[in-house]
Amino acid sequence: SSAAADSYDNDEEHLPAGQHLLVDIKNVNSAFLNSAERLAEAMVEVVSLSELTLLSYHCHALIPQGVSCVGVLLESHISFHTWPDDGVITLDLFTCGSGLLVPVVPVIERLFGVPQDGAGQYVPSDADGTTSKTYTPREEDYLEPPRMVWSHVLRGFRPEIKNGWRPLEADIGDALGMLELDYKKVITTTVTPYQQIDVVDVISPLHGSIRSYERSVRPEISTYESAHPELYRPNRMVFLDGIIQSTSRGDEAYHEALVHPAMFAHPDPKRVAIIGGGEGATLREVLKHRTVEEVKMIEIDEMMVNTSREVLPGWSDCSDLVGSTPSCFDDPRTDLKCEDALAWFIDRFSDETGIDSSDDDADDNDEEDTDEEDGTDEYSLPFDIIIMDALDPQDNIEFADALYSNNVFLDSLYEALTDDGVFVLQLGESPGGSDVAEELNEKNRHQIMSMVEDAGFQSMHIYEESHCGFGYPWSFLVACKSEACRFLWYLNEAEKSLDIQYRLLPTVSGQSPLHYFDGATMRSYQNPPKAWETVYCHRRPMPQSCAKYRGYDKNTVNYSINDFEVRMSSLGEGAGRGVFAKVDIPAGSFIAGEESSKKLHFSHTTTELMESLYENVPEFKELGDVLRYTYGYGFQQSTVAEYEYYIDSGFLTFVNHGCNGTSNIGEEDTMSFSEDIGLVDLLKLNSPPSSQMRRSTLDLVIDRHLPSFAAGYDESSRDIKAGEELLQNYMYFMSYSEDWKLQVLDQKAQCRGEVLGQVRQDEIEALDKEEEDSRDDDEDDKD
Repeated sequence: SSAAADSYDNDEEHLPAGQHLLVDIKNVNSAFLNSAERLAEAMVEVVSLSELTLLSYHCHALIPQGVSCVGVLLESHISFHTWPDDGVITLDLFTCGSGLLVPVVPVIERLFGVPQDGAGQYVPSDADGTTSKTYTPREEDYLEPPRMVWSHVLRGFRPEIKNGWRPLEADIGDALGMLELDYKKVITTTVTPYQQIDVVDVISPLHGSIRSYERSVRPEISTYESAHPELYRPNRMVFLDGIIQSTSRGDEAYHEALVHPAMFAHPDPKRVAIIGGGEGATLREVLKHRTVEEVKMIEIDEMMVNTSREVLPGWSDCSDLVGSTPSCFDDPRTDLKCEDALAWFIDRFSDETGIDSSDDDADDNDEEDTDEEDGTDEYSLPFDIIIMDALDPQDNIEFADALYSNNVFLDSLYEALTDDGVFVLQLGESPGGSDVAEELNEKNRHQIMSMVEDAGFQSMHIYEESHCGFGYPWSFLVACKSEACRFLWYLNEAEKSLDIQYRLLPTVSGQSPLHYFDGATMRSYQNPPKAWETVYCHRRPMPQSCAKYRGYDKNTVNYSINDFEVRMSSLGEGAGRGVFAKVDIPAGSFIAGEESSKKLHFSHTTTELMESLYENVPEFKELGDVLRYTYGYGFQQSTVAEYEYYIDSGFLTFVNHGCNGTSNIGEEDTMSFSEDIGLVDLLKLNSPPSSQMRRSTLDLVIDRHLPSFAAGYDESSRDIKAGEELLQNYMYFMSYSEDWKLQVLDQKAQCRGEVLGQVRQDEIEALDKEEEDSRDDDEDDKD
């Protein structure tokens, strides 16, 4: 004992801390539980196999039954108590040494979980009178084997680790510490040069039970569980350095949410790069796209890939994809590189290399001999999609800091993308509405988001998924080099579902290759979550959009529809009808705010379809009336596509354009641009001002309230007297460059009195036709 104590003193640091293991086992052999001698032998063997030091022990047989034992360890103690008639034993092991207790769990289960005779078998009662030849298994005859629940927790106080943590102090510690889990088993613990990999199977009473799981693996009994065993498997959880990375219950939701929104935001993704993703599930999702020709997967930890092949085969299962291989790692389109992704991208795509990632250069490189002997590097070809499936940016460790705060690395990722390339990464646990602004916390998330915006990405989208298996919603960021990706991002549910149908590979089973993502799911990703918007508006100074687009300002006076009337315009007969104020309206007032949201919306797809049918199919010539109505009364927006149309459905549709500085209403953003047609020089201003209204690549308020932002609302830009006509600045009514130029020329001609407006022309034509039809009817009556 003295020598052992000396050895312990020399090898272990004495800290006011320890580990506590609680173990409960039922369905144990009653004779074993009532034998103090056998129990003592089991206790001594557990201590020995656990490399602990037993100083003394005492076991006491109780009357009428049961045994209590306690063993004094050099490291602390072990104790247990038994209830033989109930087949139950509860055990308590506490140590203050540094040796881990989790590996002791299977030893305790083997030595103390002694089964009853016939356990795991169907044992009919003697009263049945059945024989082995006539017996049909019944569930009530099944003799259950021992079942164990256990809990491992860290106790006491330990010094804080700067820039990191102990794995058992992280997520895996929470999982191992839950005694209420019906089932818990450590599948593997692997320490690599880069990290510790833990894989644990659990069954939570929230999602199942050990009883249901055992039914599912007994096909001889006809039950719902045995008919659907896939629904009752334990939840396999993957931890890296103690941080949860993936679960079998949330695998599809997480990885489909990470991959497919970005993939479908690109019109034709062929080359894809994955940073990290050692489980293989991100690769699996990418390979489902028929357009993909090559996937460069750059994972620094080869042992992570090997562990995934061995104990996470479902994560990289491509067996159901037509033309693929059983393992996605072996798919011919996969190019796996076990290298440092930071160095890989920086070496090939940083500014210092002078590599141009334009599509033209990519085409040229495709024609070159990429053999390294010729001095070329095929890995310098740009990618359509880059997926960062690495550490959570909120992880407080050195490597996460290097990954998410390295401007050179991020710039190299930007340069590694084609001109319409898309970058996606996970942002970690979603914020709550009571959280401080992102830039005020000590995490990397705000920094990486700012770096992505500063790098030059033209469109950024934040979304979250609540079914990833992490216990809380998880956030993702998609960033596009081209603003054109917004059109694909905002496709409606039917359009997205059709795109999915066309883009994905068929399966051997005939089932959809996707288990979670579909058009309806994508619809839920299109607008940022409320909590993200709230935290965004916690910034100081508060972004301007927070005050403008989160509902109407109650402090601003609104003049309702009853304060206006429609009559012939004061601009002359050629202007048609106009809207007039019936009361005095001060500057800065809302103009019929209740009407602003009542707009007819023709999306870009709808407008293009109507235009195509009208121009190419004779049977659809009547669509011309709808299009003329759209062009005449509507205004364009480019928040989603090059153009789409919104049309006021109420009296505001009759508001005319003011010439030479006479407009008196409009949106705040439109009031800064001159409406004086004579001042508009198309040689200098060749794009519409409305196309420049989105001030920031990432504005979570505007993106969350996109319909309200696109539809807009009107304010009085100056005092309006009763009887005065409302006039708008039509220069903001066009967002498509070619239409904008024609609009300016047309407005110049109208302001000079040379032509009529389109609406007035249509009305005159309709009146002429009505008069002609009336004359024809009169002549028919005379005949």
